[in-house]
Amino acid sequence: MADRKRRVTHQLAATVSERDTAASFGVDFPPAASTPFVLGLAEVACHEAVRPTLSPGDITVGVRAVIDHLAPSRVGAKLLARSELVRRRGRKLYFDVEIEDGGAVVARVKHQRAIVDAQRMRQRLAGQ
Repeated sequence: MADRKRRVTHQLAATVSERDTAASFGVDFPPAASTPFVLGLAEVACHEAVRPTLSPGDITVGVRAVIDHLAPSRVGAKLLARSELVRRRGRKLYFDVEIEDGGAVVARVKHQRAIVDAQRMRQRLAGQ
C-alpha cells in the first residue's frame, strides 16, 4: 500500500456580530458579514491548520488572497471556515478555504501565507 500524505486542514467557527458587518464601515453598506471579516476568518483558519507544524518562534502571515464573497450572512449567523493546505513551496503556503453559513457556501478563498520569524517581524515593526 502506498503511503498517503496527511491532509492539513482546519475548521474555525465564528458568529457574526454588529462590528463584523459591512455597515460598520458606513451607512451605505448592509448589516451583513463584511468581506474583511470573512477573509480574517479564513486567514486564522489557515494559520491554525499549520501552527502545530511550525518551528519554535515561527508564525505565518498572509501575503495574498483572492476571495469570492458569494452571499450575505446576517448578524448572529455562525460561519464555519474550512481551510486546506494544498501546496507548500519552502516557506510559502497555499490554501483553499470555504466559508459556510448554515451549510451553504458563502465564500471561497485562495490564500497564500508565508512562514516568518516572529521576533524578526516584531523588530522590523519596531523600526529596528
